[in-house]
Formats: sequence, C-alpha cells, structure tokens
Amino acid sequence: MFVSLHLYHYFYSNCFYYFWNLHTYLMGIIIKQSIKGAIWSYLGVGVGFVTTAYLYPNYLTPEIVGLFALLLAWSNLFASFSALGFHGVTARLFPRFRDKEKGHNGFLFIALMVMLTGFVLFLIAFLFLRPWLVESNLEKSALFAHYVDLLVPLTFLALVFAFLDGFTKMLYNAVLGALLTEFVQRVLILLLLLLYIFGWLTPNALILAYAGAIGLKGVFIFFYLLFRKELNFRPQLNFIDQGLKREMVTVAIFSVLTGISGTIVFQIDKIIINQVMGLSATGVYTIAFYFGTLVVIPSRTLLRISGTLIADAFKNNDLKTIEDIYHKSCLNQFIIAAFLFGGIWINIDNILEILGPDYAGGKWVIFFIGLAYVIDMATGANGNVISYSKYYRMTLWLWLSLVVVMIILMLLFIPAWGISGAAAAITLTFLLNNFMKFIYVKVKLGMQPFTLKFLTVVLVFALSWGASFLIPQLDLIPDILLRSAVFSMVYLFLTYFLKISEDIDGLVKRIIDRITIV
Repeated sequence: MFVSLHLYHYFYSNCFYYFWNLHTYLMGIIIKQSIKGAIWSYLGVGVGFVTTAYLYPNYLTPEIVGLFALLLAWSNLFASFSALGFHGVTARLFPRFRDKEKGHNGFLFIALMVMLTGFVLFLIAFLFLRPWLVESNLEKSALFAHYVDLLVPLTFLALVFAFLDGFTKMLYNAVLGALLTEFVQRVLILLLLLLYIFGWLTPNALILAYAGAIGLKGVFIFFYLLFRKELNFRPQLNFIDQGLKREMVTVAIFSVLTGISGTIVFQIDKIIINQVMGLSATGVYTIAFYFGTLVVIPSRTLLRISGTLIADAFKNNDLKTIEDIYHKSCLNQFIIAAFLFGGIWINIDNILEILGPDYAGGKWVIFFIGLAYVIDMATGANGNVISYSKYYRMTLWLWLSLVVVMIILMLLFIPAWGISGAAAAITLTFLLNNFMKFIYVKVKLGMQPFTLKFLTVVLVFALSWGASFLIPQLDLIPDILLRSAVFSMVYLFLTYFLKISEDIDGLVKRIIDRITIV
C-alpha cells in the first residue's frame, strides 16, 4: 500500500505536462499554484496518515475520534447555512469589484454584513436546536452532548475561513488555503496528540485544544489579509447598480442551495450514524472512511486544473478541447484510482491489524468508500463540464437529487447493516449521480469519454490483483512492502506495455531518457 501511494505521487505530478501542452499561457499561472498546493497536500497526507491511521486508533478511544468527526460535521453544516450563498457571489462576481486602490469597491463590507446576518440566524437556530442535540445524544453520545457548545465558535471560525479562503483565491493565491487546511492544521493536531500521549494534556484539554486547532486557520488567514492590506470594510453601496444587485441575489440563492447540498452530502453520514448507532460507531467509521478517501486525493488537483481549462474552452466555444480533457481526465483518473484502490485492498488485513480489534468493523467501509471514489474518478471532469457550460443550473438539481437519494439510502441501510450500510449507500449514490451526469453530458453536448481502454484497465487491475496474492502471508511490514511492490510493478508494467494512456507512455519515455542521460 505504501509503495503504491509513493508511486502515484510521481506519476501524478507528471500528468501536468499534458495540461501544459493544452494551454501554455493559462497554465503559467495555474500550474505554479497547483503544484504548490499539491506539495502541501501531499505533505499533509503524510502527516494525516500518521495521525489518522496510527495515533487515533492506538491512543484515542473511538468515542473521542467520533466526537472530533461530529464537531466538524455539524460546524461545517452550520457554516454552510450561515454563508447564505456568498461564497458563490465571491467566486462569480468579485472580479467586477476587484480594485485594491478603491478597497475592492466595498465588497468586503457587503460580505461582512451577509456573514453577520447568517451567523445571527445560526445562533437563533442553535438556541432552538441545542436542547434536541443534547437530549438525543445523552444515551449513545454523551461526550458530544457535553461539548455541544463548541459548535458556536467552530461554526463562526469555519464561516470566516470559508469566505476569506475564497476571497484569497480571487486574489490569485490558491495556495494559502491548502497550506492551512492540508498541512498546518494537521501538524497542529499531530503535536496536540503527542502532548496527550506523553501525558501533558488531559482528555478534556485535548478536545478543547483540538477545537482551537481546527478554528485557528480562520484567525490566521484574517491576519494574513490584514497584514497584506487587503481588508477594507468601508461601505461603497453606490457602486452596486440594480442589475448587479439582482445578479448577486440570484447567484447567492443558487449558491446557498448548492453549497448546503454539497455539505450535507459529505457530512450527513457521520450525523446519521451517530444518531442511530452512537459516537463509538462514528469513530470507527471515521477512521475507516479515511482509508477509502486515499483513492481520491490525486483527483483534487487535476480537477482544479481541468476546471479552469474547461471554463476557458467554453468561452472560446472550443468543444474539441473540452472533449479531449473530459476523455483524458476519465481515463487517467481511472488508472490512478484503480491503482490506489488495489494497493489499499490487497493490504486490508494488514491495515486492520495496524488499527486494532476495535476497528475490525470498518473493513467494508474501506471497500465501499474506495469503490465509490473509483467510480467518481472514472467519470472524470463531468461535473466541471456541466458547471462551466450554459447548462450550469443543472448542477443544483444534481446536488439536490444526490442529497435526497443519499439520505433515503442511509436511513434504509444503516439500521440494517450499520456503518458498512452507510458506506454502501455512498457508493450507490455516487454511481447513480455520476450516471445521471454522464447521460446529461452525452445528450446535451454529445460527449462521452469511455472506450475499450477502460476494460483494459479492469483487466490490468485483475491480473495485478492476482499476482499480489501469489505472495505467501509474511510478517506485517515485509508483507505490506512485498505485496505492494508486486502489485505495483505488474500494474505499471502492463499499463505501459498495453499503451493504455498516452500520458503514461510520455512519462515513461521521459524517465527512460533521464536514466539514459545519467
């Protein structure tokens, strides 16, 4: 597994060459930001792996792990509601306001008023929800009931960070948010865990410090922008005419629905598991879920790049470029996803041995979540194709249908199959949602990315899988290293030998050229 993760980093970074050839000028800005963001993400993955895969299960109870996950889930959900869709206004309309000398024409004053309004609405809602949150968790999740008030500062700081991160990106700095979220936050949590392990923090102090570490990125990004003199809250309402005001309201309404839907999709599983099964089951699910999500890490950078290229191609009505990106993103992401999923699943017994007996119930969570993201990556940039086309409003209905289907399936599957049922619900929902997006892009734009090469990838995966099981069972570390090495070598050799991907062929040729030169 560890060998597989290392190899994909090298392969994936070289996929950038393909996008560079597509649009050299645009990538001059994007590639630098993406590579920097990817570096911090990969470093964060290393820190997060140590924390989540080893320290959490070995030094924290499942209840504390579940508490951490639940605090994040509820605070992110509340923050998404409190934003009132202004993140979408920032992304779509801030370029019209951008002018540092004029204080960005009062944009931050409007943002401040919207955020304060949203947070006040949250506080009112929280006053009504708090008794239910406490009473419904007293029996199965008493720890969450005890710390429920942490949701107030966590929600506020999550709201601040979400807006300021989006604002910073519009100032052409997409790296800071990734640095704070993917690396700094994880390092802080690692340090706190070490203090706890060495007895310098009590469980209560650890929980409070964890909340502080999660919220600190909002404080940091605020002072960063203040130091850069980008924060100007002077009102300039005369800048906004009726047309712009109407457009801001329309975009905000659209964004609040899509934003809340997106947050629900990625947080509702932990909330429902906690309500049905309790905090301990939520903790087990959280750790297992993490291993499944290792599959999707590389797609985040690629989709950010492809999204910008697709948007630019739509402006020029360059459907050929869009179709090319769509096809190659699907194929390359499927190759990578199958590679990572295989690297994880061939080592599943070793992973469970590392996690310990408390987490044995997470085996099929890892399988289903990994499979869900293989499906998601195999359909590539379909979401970006819809989002940046004239049919972008369809994304709202896709998100809403995703939420409805996921909640229904979870309410059916979790009581029947526990945390494995939650993961199976996510897999089925991802399958249905991506099928809908595939059909929509095919009907509206006449594009479909799949060829016989996808079946070849499945064959390569099966042969590599079989080869890995020719290895007899060894001790833990030797078994992980040898089994992963065999799987990786067979998979990468067959992928190159069968000429599945032009990008991989180009990568291998560059490696051979470098070796020859040396």
